Amino acid sequence: MTNKILGQVLLSAALLVSAVAPAMALDYEAKPVNWVLQAPFRTVGAVSGGVFSGVVSGPIHHSYHGFLKGENHVAGKFGDEKGWGQRVAAVPIGGATGLVVGGAYGVHKGFWHGWKKGWEHPFSRWSFITMEEK
Repeated sequence: MTNKILGQVLLSAALLVSAVAPAMALDYEAKPVNWVLQAPFRTVGAVSGGVFSGVVSGPIHHSYHGFLKGENHVAGKFGDEKGWGQRVAAVPIGGATGLVVGGAYGVHKGFWHGWKKGWEHPFSRWSFITMEEK
């Protein structure tokens, strides 16, 4: 019987905290009304930019550059970074490794890039691509 009552009390406390937490987090006194009204739109822009950049744009961008960096590194270790034979031999070792590691790194970096740019400028083109703004 006490377990049932304890479970009900804990569930009620969790429900109360989840209902009060957003009001405490927003702090309407400190934030301007414009910010509060733009927050849902900015959140959707940040999530969409983060998901697209983390799934598509970031891995493509970073896997390409990781492939080149890995290939150049291994070709340099073989003797000549610009040599044709060294570059061909370096592709399966350094290029493939750089492709996989760069793609994994691009997921993380692309998501956070899209999140930040999507929050600052929702649904802008810079929130969906990982290239630097010029």
